[in-house]
Amino acid sequence: MERFNKEIVVGTENKRFQFTRIDNIDGVKFFITTIDENGKPISFSMKKNKLGDWALTPGSSRWLYTITDELSEAIIETRPV
Repeated sequence: MERFNKEIVVGTENKRFQFTRIDNIDGVKFFITTIDENGKPISFSMKKNKLGDWALTPGSSRWLYTITDELSEAIIETRPV
């Protein structure tokens, strides 16, 4: 497993996201954790879609969709896969 952290601006605040790369039978996936606006820890995943873009897995919190591009860019910048 490979891990890295990235700060991303969400609204008016910086949030720290921890990315953990997971290789499995379905390919590469990133398990991501952070803290929501209420201070509660949350986790979600991203994997490549059919177009080869990094996408949130179903069931992710709505507010994460507003920063999908930033999350995807963090993965690409750190280690192209």
